[in-house]
Amino acid sequence: MRTVTLKEYEYGGKIEIYQAVDQMANDFKKIYACCDHFAKQGAKTVITPHFADTVGNPEYHAIYASLENTPYWGRCPDFSVNGVWYEHEGYDETKDLSNLHKRADSFSKMMQRGLKQSDKLILEDCGVSHSYVMRNLYMRIHFEKQNISEVYFRTDTGLELIYKK
Repeated sequence: MRTVTLKEYEYGGKIEIYQAVDQMANDFKKIYACCDHFAKQGAKTVITPHFADTVGNPEYHAIYASLENTPYWGRCPDFSVNGVWYEHEGYDETKDLSNLHKRADSFSKMMQRGLKQSDKLILEDCGVSHSYVMRNLYMRIHFEKQNISEVYFRTDTGLELIYKK
């Protein structure tokens, strides 16, 4: 399966996309913005397609071969940065996030879904406090033994690194 270069920066960063990616998908612009953040720093990013049939699919195997023998084999992370897989997770933006419990629930669900795809996550900023996020990550890592390497929030101004192992 072929990739096409969408954007290239003069100092080496670029955004590539597989032809099978649905550019009309709801989260495509957000994933593109995440890739643009890393490409501006000189990284090679690749936006990858989603497959309904994964493990038995030769195209899946060709694209996601580096996931074999990992907990993420059979999954379709959204993109890679210099060969490292990242997953973007969002929440229902029509949902009322007027109180802490609803924001915390949205954060928890994004973490739960994202960690099935990758240990490096980019989450939409749902308004939870930094202290809440750090406490939640601490519990997940130290008590639930979840493998979490990086967590970013995607905000209106770009990506904000929240945690890095």
